[in-house]
Amino acid sequence: MNDLQNAYAGFLVDSHITEHDESFLSRFDPAVFVNTVKRSGADSVMVYACCHNGNCYYPTRVGHSHKNLKGRDVFGEIVSLLRKEGIAPRAYYTIVYQRHAARNNPDWRVTQIDGKQNYRRSWHNCPNSQGYRAFVKAHVAEIAAYDVDGFFVDMTFWPGVCMCHSCRARFLKETGREIPETVNWNDPLWVRFQRSRERWLSECAHEITGAIKAVNPRIVVSHQFSPVLLGWMYGQTYDLSLASDVPSGDFYGGKNQQRFGTKVLAAFTQKLPFEFMTSRCVTLYDHTSNKSEDELLCSCITTLANGGAYLLIDAINPDGTLEKPLYDRLSHLAETLKPFKQKVAALKPVIQADTGLYFSMASHIRRDHNGTNLRAIMDPANNMLAASDLRPMQEVLGTSIVLNQCKIPYRVLTDHSTDFSSLKTIIVNDASFMSAAECERLRQFVHAGGTLIATGMTSHQDLDGSTSGDFALKDVFGVSFTGRFSRKWNYLVPGEGGEMVSCNVPAPLVNATTATVLARVSEPMFDPEDFERFASYHSNPPGAAIEHAAMAVNRYGKGTCIYLYSSCLAMQNEAQQAFGGNLIRRFASTSLLKASGAPNSVEISLLRGTTKPSYLLCFVNYQEELPNIPVHDIEVAVSLPDNASPLACRRVSDGKAIDFTADSGQIRLKVSRLETVEMIEIDVKEQSP
Repeated sequence: MNDLQNAYAGFLVDSHITEHDESFLSRFDPAVFVNTVKRSGADSVMVYACCHNGNCYYPTRVGHSHKNLKGRDVFGEIVSLLRKEGIAPRAYYTIVYQRHAARNNPDWRVTQIDGKQNYRRSWHNCPNSQGYRAFVKAHVAEIAAYDVDGFFVDMTFWPGVCMCHSCRARFLKETGREIPETVNWNDPLWVRFQRSRERWLSECAHEITGAIKAVNPRIVVSHQFSPVLLGWMYGQTYDLSLASDVPSGDFYGGKNQQRFGTKVLAAFTQKLPFEFMTSRCVTLYDHTSNKSEDELLCSCITTLANGGAYLLIDAINPDGTLEKPLYDRLSHLAETLKPFKQKVAALKPVIQADTGLYFSMASHIRRDHNGTNLRAIMDPANNMLAASDLRPMQEVLGTSIVLNQCKIPYRVLTDHSTDFSSLKTIIVNDASFMSAAECERLRQFVHAGGTLIATGMTSHQDLDGSTSGDFALKDVFGVSFTGRFSRKWNYLVPGEGGEMVSCNVPAPLVNATTATVLARVSEPMFDPEDFERFASYHSNPPGAAIEHAAMAVNRYGKGTCIYLYSSCLAMQNEAQQAFGGNLIRRFASTSLLKASGAPNSVEISLLRGTTKPSYLLCFVNYQEELPNIPVHDIEVAVSLPDNASPLACRRVSDGKAIDFTADSGQIRLKVSRLETVEMIEIDVKEQSP
């Protein structure tokens, strides 16, 4: 077995050092480097083979060796030293962002719509350039010959919309059409171009993985997958994820993004464990300002509590040294994490949930960009970057926050998920692009007795951009799209005298067909964009409710569908989250876990061991201000899947048994004090075959 199958604590030292001063890397010592990084407690370490500058840390025949190393093979030396220490070595390699290759090969460069090729400190290489692909495949094959267990391919994404000659020629050959220059998600030609970008990138990733595996099929390959949360511009898809043995990526969006992001990575895992990376500095761009040990602990344990491997990122000093005091802190952190890391590594657990949160990568777009020329979209100066303010992505993130507040365990579903057997509820947030197969799976889920909560434009278009003009799932929703949208500010008006809920983007106007209307839409009296006529100077108060449904419930087969017109949960404010919590508790309560005494700062997850009959009940207290204030007296009742019979419960922190009661597969226990983390291992009686 590859050692990475048991590695749950990774480490990386960013080494994107230039040759602009002869003192750079002059003090780099592989032995000191390995002796230092092993103090982090890592069981796997990424080693730089080639950085963003295109500088290689070994004598390369294909690329460019860092001239300050004077021919020394520091990559090979580090790999050998790590192997002697029992630490799994992994190669780090970067594509697209590789300055030396792009500088010397203008035909390989990503080209913007205005013809510009440079961006900040570099140029980018186009994944669609056949010359560049050939170069990369030869390069990674050279590196794969080293004794490494893993190979991380960084920056596997489009850095923007490329209009180079390679992309233009290929699109013309494949479609007979020129690349459209105006974003329009209602235009099948624009959608076809986007699907081409996705396919081309995935093709490149699979070719690179194939070149690595051709040299050593044992190597575990990971492509940078953090853009999975960043939307359409970066071009990542489910098919691209199949080029990785393990999904891996670095994230910097804080607590809520990590709680959700770990579950996203878990949904794409081909082999265990997935890997969630983040920097030890406050941002990736800060070289010296450290996160506190409390923040690093919360981050690492959040990953472990969702069944994944954590990886921390340091950055080397230009002279090749590391900051040794940092590793004193990391050593202490590793000791704190040790019992939890060891338990997760031993059980190799997977997330258990009876609620599924749908993740439609194809739908993470901005419809307000329709009709906008790419020159405006790709110009950072006007603050209209394609990856910013993606409403569907913000809505699914907002829903994940509400699920945690309600203490409802959930797992993420992809557009290729087919096993819904353990789920009672599926929530789909504004997934406007869905294939016929996706729609049919959801239709059958509801017909068989499941509950579906769907919002916005879900199922309005097929993946190729075509549409009937109505929702493909209109029979399940029990509502029909009028083809019109509300004003920018709009309000949900409950039919039972509840509080109105506001939304600050246009929402589809629908009419109930077979559904029962629970709330109607209200709009401001005047258009919010009319600066001459308005009701109130600052705000846009609601007018009378109109006939269109804001929320409706529909019986379909044995199941139920709740349709919500707006993306109000994307706002992530208290009012919208309180509404979302009431909605979910009313229609999608969990039978898997009940908890009391746990505030919003506490995430409770249930994992099932895959190496022995057991479960891990994980508690992570991650507060906005650190260090944490301890939480007391959390009471939990867990209905173990398949009515499993509990045999014993132990705290992972100290191995001590804890009291519990059990009845008909439900186990009740109490955590008297939670500072940051506790895991409870629940041994169960092995089920008869």
